[in-house]
Amino acid sequence: MFTRQDEGPVIDDSEFLPLVECVLTAFEAIDHAVAEELWEHAFAVYDRACQDADPEWSTAENRGLMQSYLLGKRRGEHRR
Repeated sequence: MFTRQDEGPVIDDSEFLPLVECVLTAFEAIDHAVAEELWEHAFAVYDRACQDADPEWSTAENRGLMQSYLLGKRRGEHRR
């Protein structure tokens, strides 16, 4: 999904990340351990994209930003 996002047309994070959340949440019902690995991978990919855009932001800040766009239990409150 992130590769498709890179290749465009780009969907705004506020729409794209809830879509990612829907897919990963579906995996939680099948295999929680695999879902956790996928979430960590998604956070890492998002962090790399954020670092490319603004290297001043830390991994924790980028993770918080991603979480701020989520709608479910992983939602955070941090927005740029």
